[in-house]
Amino acid sequence: MKFSCIMTTFDDRDILVQSVNSLLHQTHSDFELLLVDDGSGPETKAVLAGFDDPRIMLLEQSNDGLSSARNRALHHATGDYICFLDADDVRAPWALADVAAAIEASAPELIIVRGVFSGERSPLAPFLDESAMDGYEAAAAKGEMTLADRKAWAMSCEPQSANKFIARALIERGALRFPNDHFFEDILFHSAAIAHARSVEILPSRSFTYFQRQLRPQLTASNGLSRFDIIGTARVAFQLFEQHPDFAHPRIRGALSIGALRLLRWCEDTIPTYHKPAYKVALGQSLKSVNRLYLVIDPSTPDPRGERDGLMHYARERVR
Repeated sequence: MKFSCIMTTFDDRDILVQSVNSLLHQTHSDFELLLVDDGSGPETKAVLAGFDDPRIMLLEQSNDGLSSARNRALHHATGDYICFLDADDVRAPWALADVAAAIEASAPELIIVRGVFSGERSPLAPFLDESAMDGYEAAAAKGEMTLADRKAWAMSCEPQSANKFIARALIERGALRFPNDHFFEDILFHSAAIAHARSVEILPSRSFTYFQRQLRPQLTASNGLSRFDIIGTARVAFQLFEQHPDFAHPRIRGALSIGALRLLRWCEDTIPTYHKPAYKVALGQSLKSVNRLYLVIDPSTPDPRGERDGLMHYARERVR
């Protein structure tokens, strides 16, 4: 079982070494690391030149953003399954081996794994979608789940790239790519991958560590105008999913709504006060244009964080 591991870098410098080494020291050795240099400066290029492993394919391009860099790597990927890792995060050494075992057992097209969160001044903690993972396991323990059930729980997980292993056949069939020139690109890729998947599995093992770092230009640590991008990205996600047959499943549709509304509310909560009025107006206009079924969430929808009622109230307030 060959994996294609995609990593992009833009001026990550020495911090990149830890991330690359976490992949080179996997217990499962059949993989390629597609490392895209998105127009880094000389310090990062010197770090890249120091890697000497035949499994690394270095791809260079002028600075064009995270989505463009990932899409370029997808074009060159040859593995049976594809995964992503940011250049300042790490994979557990058993990550690929655990996923390979799951593929050997049932060959799911989409595999979602647990992660670990490391805050700036906090101890290690479960990643943000831990409650969704627990909910999936509890539901699975009660008996057989349909594919729609599995997709609904998968949609409840964080729209984050490192928690997914995706069959290359699924990526090709769904023409899955990341939207360029937009922040929050993962929510589009996340929802599209789940919609097009013909089989889904969620594993209990912890496969990656996400680091929230100081003095790094991470979206989760910023609060500027980039927050407005979630409005357009969520609207596109709603529109694209509406064209897919899974839109007819209220639990999957509701899970997408909860995830998108959670991000929309988080961005409003964290944007500077002087931008809030404009954000509310833009969001209200956007929500008025989406299918009303997205704003009526079925009570059977997985709601591991107990957010459904609060988010529905939030959405109604914004569309007035």
